[in-house]
Amino acid sequence: MRHSVLVLQITLLSLLAGCATLPEKAIITKKHVDRAIEIEETFAHNSAEFAPAGESWFEIKHGSSNVLIVAPHATRPTREGKLRFPDGGTGSLAVMLAELTDSTVIYTTYASPSDPNYYDDNDFKRALAQLIETEQPRLVLDIHASHWYRPYDVDFGTMNGASIRGNRWIVTSLMSYLQQEGMSNFSMDYFAATAHQTVTKFVTAMGTPCIQLEINSNYTGHQYDSETVRPQMFAQALQGLVRFVEYVKQNK
Repeated sequence: MRHSVLVLQITLLSLLAGCATLPEKAIITKKHVDRAIEIEETFAHNSAEFAPAGESWFEIKHGSSNVLIVAPHATRPTREGKLRFPDGGTGSLAVMLAELTDSTVIYTTYASPSDPNYYDDNDFKRALAQLIETEQPRLVLDIHASHWYRPYDVDFGTMNGASIRGNRWIVTSLMSYLQQEGMSNFSMDYFAATAHQTVTKFVTAMGTPCIQLEINSNYTGHQYDSETVRPQMFAQALQGLVRFVEYVKQNK
């Protein structure tokens, strides 16, 4: 009996050894997270302030990859005449993702006079349209944050499948890369990006695949300070997204 158990144990260990793959080296460093915290402090400082006269309320940084990154709620948006809350941490996440993957990113820098995820008739959407026309990205990542009470790590908004335009690999690959970083609870179309004039709806109408990422605020850091930020979780989300974008870049 003991011999049979021993043989079974050896067999199972052999199978596991044959199937297991070695982990990849981490790519996100402490310096990356420290920089993200510094960037977010600027967003927080300007979040409720409208841009000074002559200055834009959003910024574009150009890259060379085939992925375009959008953070329309990095600062507080104006919706129906009132300033709403920002998606804390999404600005720094988007900027760091763009820097690490050499991707173009567009994001708000001051309080937006017109919510880019609620209205189409604003300068942000016009700039976004021009970016899509000139750069012709393969994919647009529309980055948002969800309340930390939400049961998921990430909700994928796809307009019930319409925004990914038949490219199921976008969702499955993104899930796989995020799972490698310890994110395991996913949702699809809890926020489908179909209500109002969302960025994802706007991009989809232009013929470009787009996915709205509603990332739980536990991963983005609602406020960047020693009491509330969770640096490891931010690093995990950033690393998963970086690896996904690199995958998209390499598989044209």
